[in-house]
Amino acid sequence: MLKSRSSRLPRMMSKIGAMFALVMGVAIAWVDTRPGWDDTGVTAGALLVVAGASALSGVRWWLAAGLVALPLVVAEAPGAGWGLAAAPMFSVFGAAGGALLRRVESDAGE
Repeated sequence: MLKSRSSRLPRMMSKIGAMFALVMGVAIAWVDTRPGWDDTGVTAGALLVVAGASALSGVRWWLAAGLVALPLVVAEAPGAGWGLAAAPMFSVFGAAGGALLRRVESDAGE
C-alpha cells in the first residue's frame, strides 16, 4: 500500500535537515580553518544554531549534533588541543534545544 503524502513529509524533512546539517557543518569547518578567522564565539554560535535548526526539522538530536560538529573536529584535529572538545558540546546543546522545541511544538498541536 502506498503511503500518503502526509506520512512521507516528515521523513523527507528529516533527510533535508540532515543534508542541511552536514553542508553547514562543512561550511563552518571551512570558514573556521581560514588563516584570518579567529572568532571562536561566532563559530560556537553557528554550531549551536545550525544543530538546533536541524533537530527542529526532525533530525534526531544526536545525529544533528554529529553532522554539524564532525567536519570541524576532523578539519581541526591535527593541530588542535583540548579546546576542540568544546565544539561538539555546542552542537549537542543546540540539537537538544531544537529537539526539545520540536517536542513542545508537537505536544501543543495535539
